[in-house]
Amino acid sequence: MKLKKSLPDPLKRREILYGKNTPREVLIHYGDLYYEVGRLNDAVEFYGRANHREALLKLRDLALEEGDFFLFQQATEFLGESVTNDTWRILGQNALKKGKFSFAWKAFSQAEDIEALKEIEKMMREEEKGERSK
Repeated sequence: MKLKKSLPDPLKRREILYGKNTPREVLIHYGDLYYEVGRLNDAVEFYGRANHREALLKLRDLALEEGDFFLFQQATEFLGESVTNDTWRILGQNALKKGKFSFAWKAFSQAEDIEALKEIEKMMREEEKGERSK
């Protein structure tokens, strides 16, 4: 089967991703294409459907580093991993460093870290005040 080197249109994407007979290699191929253009949330879906552990681990680690709550959560779900509170805190701290307050909030909520949640609320209020004064 000859694989295309471009991203599929939305209908074809759905057909490939959710088709009953889509070969694993095809799912991985499209996961790679989405990864190459930076569409990581699409890539994780293809890798997950293909059970491509190596790629899922790579995305999980990247998401942790970048503080991307949703990508991290998707990758760990596909991997069947449980996440420790310490790991959620690391994700939250990385999200904060990148100014991703909503992702940080979600990560610290998963960790049940009340102090960090209070700090994020404070930071968000301060940012909101700064935006209003412009």
